[in-house]
Order: sequence, then C-alpha cells, then structure tokens
Amino acid sequence: MFSDNQETAEALNSLIAAVQNPTRPLIIWIGAGASAWAGYPLWQDLAAKMHSTYSREEHSYNKITSALLLKEGKFPEFFEQMRLANQPRYFTMLSDQFRPKTSNGIYLRLIRALRNLPNVSLVTTNVDEALEHNMPELLTVQRSDLERLPQLMHERSPFVCKLHGSCSSVETMIFSERDYETIQNNNDYLNAIRTIFENSSVLFLGYGLRDDYVLSSLLKSSAARPLFGTGPHFVVTSEKLFGLPESVRRILYVPEVADHRDALQVLEMIADTLPNQNSLAAYKDSEVTSVRKSLYFIADLLPPGKWDTSHTMIIQTSTGASHQMIVGEGYVDGEVVLNNYSALHDIVVGLICFDIVCISIDHLARVHELLGSDAFWIFVTSGSLRLVIPPAAPAIIFSDEASQVGSLGAISLGSNASSLGEFTTIGISERIRRQLLPVIGKENEANQLFQLLESTVLDASDAKLTDSLTPKIRSALMNPSIRRMLGMSLGTPRNSVPRWLSFPTLRLAGVISNGIICQHIQASSTRMIFGSEKLASVAFSAAASSEWADSAASYVLTGKYDSDVGEIIIQEPSLLLEILKFRESAVGENFRREIAQRLAADDGGQIVTAINAGLHQALPSSVLQRARDQLSGLFIPRNSGSVLIPSIWGDLRNSDQRIAGWRKRSRAMLEAEVRRLNLKAYDECPCGSGEKLKFCCQAALA
Repeated sequence: MFSDNQETAEALNSLIAAVQNPTRPLIIWIGAGASAWAGYPLWQDLAAKMHSTYSREEHSYNKITSALLLKEGKFPEFFEQMRLANQPRYFTMLSDQFRPKTSNGIYLRLIRALRNLPNVSLVTTNVDEALEHNMPELLTVQRSDLERLPQLMHERSPFVCKLHGSCSSVETMIFSERDYETIQNNNDYLNAIRTIFENSSVLFLGYGLRDDYVLSSLLKSSAARPLFGTGPHFVVTSEKLFGLPESVRRILYVPEVADHRDALQVLEMIADTLPNQNSLAAYKDSEVTSVRKSLYFIADLLPPGKWDTSHTMIIQTSTGASHQMIVGEGYVDGEVVLNNYSALHDIVVGLICFDIVCISIDHLARVHELLGSDAFWIFVTSGSLRLVIPPAAPAIIFSDEASQVGSLGAISLGSNASSLGEFTTIGISERIRRQLLPVIGKENEANQLFQLLESTVLDASDAKLTDSLTPKIRSALMNPSIRRMLGMSLGTPRNSVPRWLSFPTLRLAGVISNGIICQHIQASSTRMIFGSEKLASVAFSAAASSEWADSAASYVLTGKYDSDVGEIIIQEPSLLLEILKFRESAVGENFRREIAQRLAADDGGQIVTAINAGLHQALPSSVLQRARDQLSGLFIPRNSGSVLIPSIWGDLRNSDQRIAGWRKRSRAMLEAEVRRLNLKAYDECPCGSGEKLKFCCQAALA
C-alpha cells in the first residue's frame, strides 16, 4: 500500500497531472524488480548461484575476493571476476538464466497496466526479453541504436529501449565492471540518457535509482534546462533513497508481499483516471479488427524429384587469387526426412487460409508446374499469388580448397559472377523468363502475363536488407544456445566458420534470411521444413532481439500437417477452380479474416478448428474423407498480439532428430579433416580457437 505521508500524496497528484495534461511524454523506466515478476533472478540471487558453480569448477577463479565483493554487494566487480576466470562460461550462464519464460499472472498484470496507458514508451535495464515479447506493438531500440531515440520521442512513437542490452546478444549485456566502464565512457550513450530526462517525464518502476551514470545524467539534464527545468520525474520505491536530484519525486509504498508487486498499483491508478479509448490496449484491439491482407510466405518448397541444395564454386579475385565459395544449405539424402510433406499441399492450404501466398522468385518454375499453367495464372491475375525477391544468398568463402576455416559472405542469386565481389545483377524480367518459356506463337500473350507477374513482385533484395544479413548471422552465432544446437564450440571465433560447420551455419543463415523477408513483406505466417522450424524458435528470437525485435522477436512455432491436400488436387485438378470460387465468396473472405484475427489475437486453440472448417467448405467432404485430411496440432505457445508478427508452420515431430543429424554429419566431416591433417586430441583445434581439439570442436559435436 502507499505511504500516507504528504510527499507521496503530492507526488501521486503530480504524476496524474503529468499524464492527463502532458507537456512532455511519459516514459516508464523498468528495472530488475519487474524482471523478478517475470520469474528471472535478481542480481544477488544470480550472483550467488554463479559464484557457487565457479567456486566448484573454475580453478582460476578468485573465490576469496569474489566472496567479499558478493557480500558487499559490489556486483559489477564481482561479475568481472567470473568473466576473467572463464568468459565463455560467463556468457553461457548469463544467457541460460534469461531464456524466454511463460509469463505468469503478476507479469501479465504489469503488461495490462502498461497497455492501458496512452502512448507509453519503456526504458529498461533488464536483459531479459519479456517486455518486447509481450508488447510487440512497441518498436525495440537496442543499445547500439540509441541515436533513434530523439526522433522517436519527437514523433511520439512508442518504443521499448534496452539500455543494458539483451540476453540473446550476450556481448551487449551490461553486468561486469568493464561493461559499466564502456557505457560510462560512451558520450553517445550518455547523451541519449540525458535526452530522455530533458524531453520527458520518467517514472522509475522496479528500479533502485542507484547507478551513478543515471544520477549524474539527471543532474546534468536539470543543469541544461535552468529556466524551464526537466521532468518532473518519479520513483516508486519502498526505501527512503536520500540524495536524489530535485527533479525526482518519491512515491513511497509499504510492500505487503515479498515480490513488491504493490508498486504496480501506481500504473493501475494512473490508468483508472484515463479514458480507455486512448490506451495501447484499445489500440491493439482496433488493430486486430482492422481489415488487412494476410500474407503467407512459403520459405521452403521441395516438389518430388532430385534437387541440388548447395553449390561449391571457385571464384577468382581481380588479382588472380582463387577462393572457394559454398552457397546453399547442403542437404543430402540421409538428412532430408519429410514425413507426409507435400509442396502442393502447402500452396493449397495457403490459398485457402490466407489472402496472398508469397513464394521466392527462385521457386517460380516449381509452383507453375505444381499448379499447372492455367490455375497458376488465374491465381496470379486474382492477386492471390505473388513473387518475392529475396536478399542476397548467404555464402561461406574459403581462401582456398584446403582451408579449414572460412568467413561469411553473400551472393545475389540471379546474378552473373565475373570475380569475387563483382556481380552483374539479372533483372526481374529476365529471372522470370529464364524459368518460364512460352509456347512458340504465344510470345505476345506470355509477355503480357510476365509483365503482370513482374508488377506484383515484393522486393526484399534492397541493399540495406542484404547488408544487414551477415551482421545478424554473426549476432545469432554469439548466442550459446544456437552454438550448442549447431555443434559449434564456444571457443570458435565469432567471424570464423569451420568447414565442417559450413552447412549448419548456412541453414541458420537461411532461417534468418527468411525472417528478414517476413519482416519486410509483413507476412502473417511462414512455412518452413527440413528441421529449420526448430532452429527458428531460437534463431529468430536471437537475431531479431539484437537487430529487429520490433517485428520479429515474437516469432512463434506453430504446428504440423498429417495430410496431403496436394494429392487431392493431383487426382482432381479441377478442384483448384473450386478453391478460387471459395476465395472469392463471402464465406471465403470471412474465413481468411478470421484466421488472420485469430493469429493476431494468439487464439491458437481454435485455429485448427477454423482451418479444418475452411478446408471442408472449400473442398468436397467425400474427397477430404478419402484423403483422411487432418491437421494434427496447430499450437501457439507465446503471446504475439500483432498482425505483423508471423507464425512459423512446420513439421516439428522430428526437428530435434534432424538437427542432431546435422551435428552427426558435421562430426563426420571434422573427423575426416582430423585424419587428413593427422591431428591428435590434444593438438590445437583447426577452427582457430586456440583450444585443444578434444575440448573444442570435438566436444561441441560429441
């Protein structure tokens, strides 16, 4: 409950007035208290747990000094000791402690309260990602991108700013002494903090207001505005907190439960004084019911037959030096196990359930063949089927054919390569015409259709998107969870790709590239196969959280199919025209809108019923019965809350086994390389880590 003293009463009245009649926007600064509401450890608990592990297992760890620092509450200095003793373990333990959790009732209460405030923006020193996952409608501003803040504040664009980094990008987290020295000596960082204080009213919630750089920034912002002042700012606290700047007003409360959830009453009290129609919650509801085209992006498409999934080529530089380059995900027969998979099934279900089905331009010929020419052009003409130009394809480049370690790069598929880094881009028109050849005498008619197809292309090959791909892959590879999944040693240098991990790395890169496409075209859903959907649950979150979390951090795994609607179409091709009639009917339009709204509202429990109902309406029940059509489990375990956040549809039954198969193949490639180089277990690992082979790549792939 709130303290009944005059200071608290005046501060509460001032806060309500600041919200009701805003001369400056309100920003809520959320600290470790809120992280604890989500189930994450407080610093003292985290430090004690890590100290116990390091004391038992790290011989170079200074237990005596660390124990004293822990007792005195000098946490940055304490974490620095662990980082010095074993940095890979330090990052791994921190990352593991802040993995995504299912939001509990207390944290959801915080989210509801925040959504009931008008144009709320959030600043947090927490490294967990619960805020951005639960409020994806807010733009996410990472520590590396703070120059965006002034413009966002000027535009009153709601955001969540991660001042101390994110757990999915471990190198950005602020815990150790050197981390704090970095931000305290970074003028851009400190200027951004002062900008917040100078141009807004800040409400500190679950934050002790003890960081020296924050207090100093508060004082400097006040000194910079001697005439009109700053703030007012407010801190919700159960402690006296003496020596605060004059611009900060205390709202004291008496905690009735150990987790200090009483502080939430401040937000709820503010919301009670405001009209609901101005809140983010109301904004969210209006977004869900708004009319918007739903896009379904088919990332993977594998018709029957044999397909090359990678290419290895030699490219010469302008100086005459030769380099080897690998492009593509490199699947072989033993790795590709697709249970009840049908490319045509995916296309048909997409056409029934979504407004627009999007495919890569590289799959154009495949889709044209699967649907048949007549049906293909009917769906293109109706606007139901569109092409996507993907970003440049990820590649791994080796200095020569014998090199054990390569580096990440990219090449535009649909280009002519004359030398390394020198490519002549092929236009969209030519890429279409290379895949579809008109019948002799039908060239003019075909050209008109080609022009129509070209006019509907969604282009995700922009240079900025392509340039962002490699940094996002590298950022993802910093995540210990992803490294463990791929079988990459924690010691392998960030910018190096061992030859035996080329294909797992390229598969990760493919997942991230698909995420870039989904973000750019604002896809409602995407379909992935090969086991990539399992990797996506970690990789999307990781890469997105450090680079583009505002649109992709809430990517959610959804389900699997047990049936093959495509087989129905193969047996009765005329049903494609029945699907078109269904799409154009009022029932079909309402059905697609219902699917989009349920995905946006995260109502996963009823999506299976909805999709089955749509299939039964679009296709004869007798045919469906013969095909034993069933959807075997569409589920959405996390909150999304925005129509701009895609769901990933995939066959999850064997994803763990498939990725284990990736590691098995990589292990065989490593063993072959070890034999070729005649290496022993205690020789230096050829990945370039400097570690012994036995404890580096062999251990990671064991």
